[in-house]
Amino acid sequence: MASITNRSRYTVSVTRRPELTRSFPHTAKARANEYCGMLRQQGLTPRLSQGSDAWLVRIGSGRHRTSFAARSREEAQHTVNEIEAQRARGLMIDYTAARKITFAELVQRYIDAECPRHKGCDVERYTLNSFLEDAYSTVGRPRPLGPGAHAPRHRLRPRHTPRLGLEWLFKSLADVLPKDIEGYVTERIGEQGYAPATVDRELDLLSQIINWARKTLRIHLHESPMYGVRRPRYFNERDRRLSPEEERRLFESARAEDRLLARERALETALAPARREAELLPNESARKRYLGPIRAAIEDTLAEPEAVPYYEALLTFLLETAARRGEALNLTWQHVHGNVGHLPETKNGRARDLALRANVRAFLDQLPRTPERVFPMSVNQVRSAWNRICERAGLDDFHMHDLRHEATSRIVEVARQAGSPLDVHELAAITGHRDLRCLARYTNLCMGTMATRLDELFEKAQRAGARFVHKGRVRPSIRIPPGTSADILAFPQRGTPPARARSADKRKA
Repeated sequence: MASITNRSRYTVSVTRRPELTRSFPHTAKARANEYCGMLRQQGLTPRLSQGSDAWLVRIGSGRHRTSFAARSREEAQHTVNEIEAQRARGLMIDYTAARKITFAELVQRYIDAECPRHKGCDVERYTLNSFLEDAYSTVGRPRPLGPGAHAPRHRLRPRHTPRLGLEWLFKSLADVLPKDIEGYVTERIGEQGYAPATVDRELDLLSQIINWARKTLRIHLHESPMYGVRRPRYFNERDRRLSPEEERRLFESARAEDRLLARERALETALAPARREAELLPNESARKRYLGPIRAAIEDTLAEPEAVPYYEALLTFLLETAARRGEALNLTWQHVHGNVGHLPETKNGRARDLALRANVRAFLDQLPRTPERVFPMSVNQVRSAWNRICERAGLDDFHMHDLRHEATSRIVEVARQAGSPLDVHELAAITGHRDLRCLARYTNLCMGTMATRLDELFEKAQRAGARFVHKGRVRPSIRIPPGTSADILAFPQRGTPPARARSADKRKA
């Protein structure tokens, strides 16, 4: 059983008097009639009409009742006929849920229900919250704060540039079109100047939300809004290599940073009693005035402490093992066994082992084992120290992750020079890559060895007298696997078999 209700607005108009035209909601017909009566008292002839651009359709009853909005009666009746026909055949797919939830509501639901299940929860939640804040500020509406909402943006990132072109977030999920998302991409890259890779990662997150809605929440869509979106094209692979001179300056700067770290820790140890006394003062300003002269006096008399090579060991570790920064900082002493370092959890969620060479183990032996972690430093601390190290060493456009690329490149080059190049699976076992496409950039380093091997194989084939007959033409120089007989490879294709050809020649003779 289906019912179609007109929910369009009522309009009261007077001929040649447009200034008297007024519209009323579909629930305010009494007010519209009252306004008509007032106009008639003035000697006018008003006309009351109802539009036909908003229709409510209800189908079924009880638990199986569904409702949706339509833009015309014809659209509503056509949809009712389709639904009833599908129900009669047992093929009913309910698309109404996608019209009852806006994209902004879906994003908030994803933040609350799905984000906490992910490893990168903080980054996802922060990005999506900024999406919603920018969208609500664009339309001038207060954002309803859910349990997963963040603090106001000015306390999180003061220089954040608000996103524009997000009005489509307030459309129902079924009404969002690819051109809406492409408009946002154009605005974000063209007008605001953000990198295409940054915008592409945001599109990945939006696509992830839509797939979650379709697969987990069973919100059916005729087609995904991401289907047909033309993503930005970019090439951001880095090929920065480290020259020997740059490596020398880098490690000199790391040793200088270790000396600064040792001095700062010694100073904090000497300041510890004064800090405990300063805690009794009423405010931060008084504590600073109290600690200032004491700190200056300690700095003047403090002897140069013995430096522990934390940063030198960390850079050596990254450059020799091709580990990621987070993997190195999370490595604990209980997982270091001889020349193997075990990583219980990595970026891709799988455990793996690191091969610790002799020079890496020599540096690790110089580190104290009192902290639980091998490198007891936070990510922010390492990031700040890395900026100082590069600035002191005069390195331009060199990222800490470039050490991983440098380490992998050196492994490939050393294996090639030793005459036993690594295949891609062996290299992936060393670096921890699950996607072998990420290792494609290192294949150019192996081309010299590949060319040498091809020359050797073709030379062996020629010495063996191997032939390759293709369409009546004999082509020499076929690649022969080791141990393969040349007679097996000397076969024709689309021609007369060799045995039959020899017997035919004898008959002719």
